[in-house]
Amino acid sequence: MKKIVLALGLGLAVLVAGQAQKPLAPEQKALKNTMQTMSKGLMRIQKAILYNDKQELLAGVRMLKTVQPGFLTEHGEALKKYMPENPKFAVSLAKKSEQNIERYVRMMRSDIFSKHDYSKISAGYTHIMQECVGCHQKLRQWKWER
Repeated sequence: MKKIVLALGLGLAVLVAGQAQKPLAPEQKALKNTMQTMSKGLMRIQKAILYNDKQELLAGVRMLKTVQPGFLTEHGEALKKYMPENPKFAVSLAKKSEQNIERYVRMMRSDIFSKHDYSKISAGYTHIMQECVGCHQKLRQWKWER
């Protein structure tokens, strides 16, 4: 009897776990991959700043530059169906964030090759992080849980 109950419980757990993983739509997969690339690039930049590693810094900047131009704007367009209460805001925020991130990446790259000023490079990193967090707070309604 115990074996039957255990088998039923295990089968139910497997069934529930299988249903919990809903397949992602192609646009969601692309977004997830892009956000992971950006996250990895930012992690490399942070590590490079902390360890004074120019090659790692350049690798992180290259990762950020590999993100398809216009991707965040496209994502803003896709958000229209997820944010029916304010679709124009989603698109405008995505466009503005994209422009700012591209500008900060250019500034960081310039600072790496010309000024070698890690305080300016770290300021660029901080601005990019602020763009990411700001977008996630506004569009994904991130809030601190108590």
